[in-house]
Amino acid sequence: MSRNNSNEETNIAKAVLNNMSDDQVTAAKRFFDRFSEYKKFVKLQSVYIEGARTALKNTGNGRIYSSYRIDGTVTGRISNSGANVGRKKDDKIGVSFHTLPRESLDVNIRDYVVAPEGHDFITIDMKAMELRVLAHVANEENMIHAFKSGIDLHSYSAGLTFNKDPKDVTKLERQIAKEVSFLTVYGGTSYTLAARRNIPESRAEEIINSWLAAFPGVSRYMETIDDYIKQFGYAKTMFGRFRHLPNVRSPFKPVRREAFRQGLNFTIQSSASDILLCGMLGVIKKLEGMKAKVVATVHDSIELIAPKEETKKVVEIVKDELENYHYLKENFNIHLKVPLGVDVEVGTSFGNGVEYEV
Repeated sequence: MSRNNSNEETNIAKAVLNNMSDDQVTAAKRFFDRFSEYKKFVKLQSVYIEGARTALKNTGNGRIYSSYRIDGTVTGRISNSGANVGRKKDDKIGVSFHTLPRESLDVNIRDYVVAPEGHDFITIDMKAMELRVLAHVANEENMIHAFKSGIDLHSYSAGLTFNKDPKDVTKLERQIAKEVSFLTVYGGTSYTLAARRNIPESRAEEIINSWLAAFPGVSRYMETIDDYIKQFGYAKTMFGRFRHLPNVRSPFKPVRREAFRQGLNFTIQSSASDILLCGMLGVIKKLEGMKAKVVATVHDSIELIAPKEETKKVVEIVKDELENYHYLKENFNIHLKVPLGVDVEVGTSFGNGVEYEV
């Protein structure tokens, strides 16, 4: 759908609403809210509940299995799907860990994935991984300073964006600064921010420009990536991964713009994924001889199960390997300009973990 078509549909929707009574608007909102809730229930039932039931029936051992591919996405992230022993839907023996919702309505599907008796389920998540990668590859001094100082990046960026002391920024300003940070990584625009925040596009553009002015290294990096893609027709990550982007030769500006957005995102997201995979290889090696094992990875996190008596040691090993990235240094001689950090949750299932202090 083009942006013009989107604007036309918005105008039509406004015209319809203007001709409706307050009672009709209230009734319509109630209907669409309930319809949205119904769709969530249907997805939970068909994809996750029935999918898990089918998988458990096929395995017969109380386990479900996931399949991973290192080349399964154009963004460079590892892909994940439910393992399948045949071509039919009924041949599945697992569900995708990546798409298991944390919470939906009053149900936490992740609670169905449990550790064996006497074991803990451990989730260790990289903190602000893609923004740390952006700070490194862009050599953005203000962002590097924030990460090295251990201060909250989003409060810090909100302070710079809105010309305030970070301690004085509001929750809304922090959230907007956070959104702009990720819009930059994913190639969002002022139109995206305006639609999300229901503000004029001109105001959204002012906020984004203020954010970019606060982090000038990011703008320079974006320009460098655009020039590189124009010259070679592909983007390249710090690990040497390529993503070919033939649409940069398109005669249509929106198509070219999308190709540049994809290229920028690829250099960040793919690098973040590879850093985590290197960390996971280091973790697996250091767990040799222990009963604990890695059972999954979900985007920027690693999931493990461990006997309760091993939990403390396992968390220490994983935290050290991910934060100090020994495998990455030893095998790629990569030394990041920013420190890495992790959040740790431990529970009896994938869904009920609580913060764990080492």
